[in-house]
Amino acid sequence: MDLIVVVLGLFIGLQIDTWWEGRKEARLEGAYLVEIREDFDANKSLLNDAIDFYERIIRSMIALQEQSPLTTPTLSVSELNEKFSLIQSMPTFIAISRTHTILTRSGDFNLLQSRELKNALAEYYASAEVIVLVQQTHEMELVQTFQPYVINNLDYSAVHYSRLDEYPLPPPVEEAVILDVLSTRQFRNIVTQKWTISTDLVAQYHKQLILTNNIIALLESDGIR
Repeated sequence: MDLIVVVLGLFIGLQIDTWWEGRKEARLEGAYLVEIREDFDANKSLLNDAIDFYERIIRSMIALQEQSPLTTPTLSVSELNEKFSLIQSMPTFIAISRTHTILTRSGDFNLLQSRELKNALAEYYASAEVIVLVQQTHEMELVQTFQPYVINNLDYSAVHYSRLDEYPLPPPVEEAVILDVLSTRQFRNIVTQKWTISTDLVAQYHKQLILTNNIIALLESDGIR
């Protein structure tokens, strides 16, 4: 009889330990899911910002193409320079992976119960790595094509893209020089190249945004808002 009591006590103790461990893992999983949601809300915001900026660039390149064949441009010299300045802007998207990195490095990734979520996260970050490679490839055009063209053909101070208003340059000396190159084939080709790069990246970002929204939807199905 005493042996039965001891065995029963051990069994109950093991059951309690298993239950408690399960509760602890469930709480830890819940905390991770909340943090994943925070990361993906931030990723969504970053993607939308990048898309908005590149769409602005695209509209500017289209406007420059429209102005190129005109005998007399309908845009002012300052407007032409402002739009062309965006040719040197290269916004980038780097996915926030804080929680995913912690999960994979700590070995806690298996705490996530949803196989669909785990597969979606793997797909997301693999796609994000491709975007980084595409961005790096396109950024090479900045130093290999766009900046040399500006230096050789335009007044750099008239078409620079300013990020800090606290340190303004003096007024450009040859602001109107853009009119000398506006109608040339090289100008149109440079603008078209920027349009091509920008539309390519916008397409990449839209695909990533779909993956982002899919993961957010999976989290919301688990009550993570």
